[in-house]
Amino acid sequence: MTTCTHLARAERADLLALLTGLTPQQWDTPSLCAGWTRGHVLTHVARNADGIADTLAGALRGEVVERYPGGPSARDAAIEAGAGRPADVLRADVRDSAERLDAVFGAVGAADAWHRETEKDHPARHWLGARWKEVEIHRVDLAGGYSPRQWPPAMVARLLEAEAARLPTRARTALRVSVTAEGSLRPELGGREWSIGEGAAVEVRGPDWAVLAWLLGRPAVVADELTATPELYPFG
Repeated sequence: MTTCTHLARAERADLLALLTGLTPQQWDTPSLCAGWTRGHVLTHVARNADGIADTLAGALRGEVVERYPGGPSARDAAIEAGAGRPADVLRADVRDSAERLDAVFGAVGAADAWHRETEKDHPARHWLGARWKEVEIHRVDLAGGYSPRQWPPAMVARLLEAEAARLPTRARTALRVSVTAEGSLRPELGGREWSIGEGAAVEVRGPDWAVLAWLLGRPAVVADELTATPELYPFG
């Protein structure tokens, strides 16, 4: 878990570096998440850190603690309430919540407690990858010049199979999805293919990172890299 902990710290540093490049006026402008400003995205990232820290702290006490007490509606209300705060307050919130989570990750590691149960029966180690994914995706959503092409190759390899496995419940039409070695962050994934449904299939073909971005609901940022970006049903 040491490598994963280092990755979590690296993504925190990279996110904070990105935030220093945004002017105060840019924090209230639209993100790539429909209906959300950058302030919404960053408040979500901060509350995500708090939620993971809370459930992990509970695991250290031998308790199963919800990440978002009150459920999705309470989480959404907290994001809405925090989205319009001044840039310096938002930046501090993202930094402080990430540092707290880093400290809790360290405590879990020191206690060798990665196996302990947390929310939804996930072992504590689940949240290292989940946080890494959350931050990398939302760095793209901030529309600050960070592209899926810059995603860590290890993350792309880790997530691509898992997200493609969800296609049978998300495809709106027959699909044939294939990864090209050319342009991929992990060329060995070239040739990987998934066929969904029967009849004439829409072909989605391109590099690994672009296919993953489409699967993760970010088709607009990779439309020029794929042969097609058909709409998928929302995540269940």
